[in-house]
Amino acid sequence: MPRSQQQHMVPVQTMVDEAIDFIRAHEPPEGYFVAFSGGKDSIVMLELVRMAGVRHQAFYSATGIDPPEVVQFIRNHYPDVKWLRPKMTFWEGIRRHQPPFRMRRWCCDVLKKDPSKHIPLKSRCVGIRAEESVRRAARDRIDHAKLKQILFKPIFDWREWHVWDFIDGLGLAYPSLYDEGFDRIGCIICPFLCGKNTARIMRHKNRWPGSYRVFEKVVTDWWLNYRTEKQKKLYPEQCPEDYIRAWYRGFE
Repeated sequence: MPRSQQQHMVPVQTMVDEAIDFIRAHEPPEGYFVAFSGGKDSIVMLELVRMAGVRHQAFYSATGIDPPEVVQFIRNHYPDVKWLRPKMTFWEGIRRHQPPFRMRRWCCDVLKKDPSKHIPLKSRCVGIRAEESVRRAARDRIDHAKLKQILFKPIFDWREWHVWDFIDGLGLAYPSLYDEGFDRIGCIICPFLCGKNTARIMRHKNRWPGSYRVFEKVVTDWWLNYRTEKQKKLYPEQCPEDYIRAWYRGFE
């Protein structure tokens, strides 16, 4: 039986015990940096770190374009998590670079990764699961990143049902957006929401119209005033409205 199928059948408590052993086995003397987003996977991961009784500090990279429901959830339920803020806003980044694409996601570095560069804790616990994507599954459970950081993934082999059973079993709070059918509660505006089928990005646009009005205004400003000559040749749409529609479709 393939390993992925074996993991699917493993009881939750077995996964919990293994994850705690994993966390304890790799505990660094200075403690872990725990990356916390307010999503279900990071909720589970932080709880496991706490259960393991290891030294740690949890950090939230406040991107400025997270769902307000998630931001308020973190404020209410995780007051001990430290907030990190980027030096550049998403809107400034669009004017300086361009709207992000799937393969050119400068926003992930600027808004999520760069704010934590000055934190000296190199051993970082992240709530990444192999089930989420082929690309993530191809990486190792202990992964070496830039700046000599080491990424530890305690719930790497967990299935989604493991995550929810753990949350329900302990009665842990989670953002209400999950109960409303949102399976992803990351950034409100993200190129991974785009595609020929615009249903996902339109759902976000209808839920948070104010953010999308700002987005379209800033993209229009970039189009009219900040595009480089190279960008003008790469994206020959006739007007900013055409470009925005093409962006929502993922340029497909």
